[in-house]
Amino acid sequence: MDEHDSSHTSSLTGWLATAAGTAHVAVGVSSLASGAFVEVNDAFCRLFGYDRREIIGRTSAKLGLWPEDQQRERLLELVRQRGGVAGFEARYRNRQGEVGDLEISARIVERDGEPFLIGFLTEVSDRRELVEGLRDAQSRLGVVLRSSNMLVFRQDRELRYTWVANPALGASEGELIGRSDVEIMGAEAAAPLVAIKRRVLESGWPERRDVWVAHDGRLGCFDLVVEPERDAAGRVVGIVCAALDITQRLCEHQSALRAPAHAIQGLAALIGREALTARQAQRLHRIELEARRLIAPDNPLPTLERLRERHAGERVVVAEHEPVMRELVCALLERAGLAVTPARTGVEAFSYTLQQEPALLLLDLELPQRGGVAAARAVRTAALRQMPIIALLSAPVTGAAADLDADLDDVIDKPVAADRLYEKVLAWLEAGR
Repeated sequence: MDEHDSSHTSSLTGWLATAAGTAHVAVGVSSLASGAFVEVNDAFCRLFGYDRREIIGRTSAKLGLWPEDQQRERLLELVRQRGGVAGFEARYRNRQGEVGDLEISARIVERDGEPFLIGFLTEVSDRRELVEGLRDAQSRLGVVLRSSNMLVFRQDRELRYTWVANPALGASEGELIGRSDVEIMGAEAAAPLVAIKRRVLESGWPERRDVWVAHDGRLGCFDLVVEPERDAAGRVVGIVCAALDITQRLCEHQSALRAPAHAIQGLAALIGREALTARQAQRLHRIELEARRLIAPDNPLPTLERLRERHAGERVVVAEHEPVMRELVCALLERAGLAVTPARTGVEAFSYTLQQEPALLLLDLELPQRGGVAAARAVRTAALRQMPIIALLSAPVTGAAADLDADLDDVIDKPVAADRLYEKVLAWLEAGR
């Protein structure tokens, strides 16, 4: 563009000085027709390294402020089409030949019937370098994570996923980003997971828990670490989480229980030589049966078939506080043809047991309200001593639960494996025939 003798410089100087003379962003006004600058503020001069007298009356092209002419042409095209632009990204070059990054907001204004272009320029080179650095670091982290089984993700205060590496249980990054656990899994299934994350957001303290998660028909147990994410002012703005799939490890742990089975059989034989009550003898027999199964476990398919053939339609109450685990156990038992009543609390477990008189009660000892301990004792007090109660346990029995020996008949460790569940349920249903 040719240089232009800006006759409107004096009239523009006053209102520009008032509006943007002390602004921290660079402000420049040029004639739309010629492109010559008619006014700039101090921040504009500092940005490009020119004195104001060297800029006024000259165009950006003459000053060499654009390393790439096509960017200047694109900006002018957009401004003429729309009357203004915001957040236009461009490169700039200063007097020393150094190149940086800008964000430009510009619009057309008229003064005395003549159109002028007023632009607000923000230097974003440091921000761009930071963003590029974060992207590079994130990319490298992704390479590392892809070689591991670690799920890592960020969520904002609304618990929407903002970044995910190594999605698990068949989920994809696109399926998770921008959505919450409730939207992905449903309110009930997501409730335990959301509760942990909400506590971290509210307290600002990290937590570590083993959690069960279901997605698209898949179920997994994860060692979850939740850390609060803070801004520069120290405010909690979200969470950063790492989750390791430990489902296989838990299954292997259960398999490792077979190792001492021979010792258990030997001890049971010694105890069997002593004088025992009828109930003690019955329990000792159960111990011997379980030890044999650990040494030579049955094929789960015949067990499942036998349940269907001999016990289809029999009523079982499943009292479990964790929704994913409750759904899993109920689904497995329904597959075996049993009539299953799910219960979420100790009150429900006790009520359903009295009303329906099931053949078997599977009871989580960590139930809320009355709890598993109170529910078991209430059931026994109601003269239902012949109905077997199998405890569902995820940890060793401690505290009040340790005194439940007279109220419980058997135990199933969580996570519940299908073959073990079928074996236990079949054994107790057969004993009650």
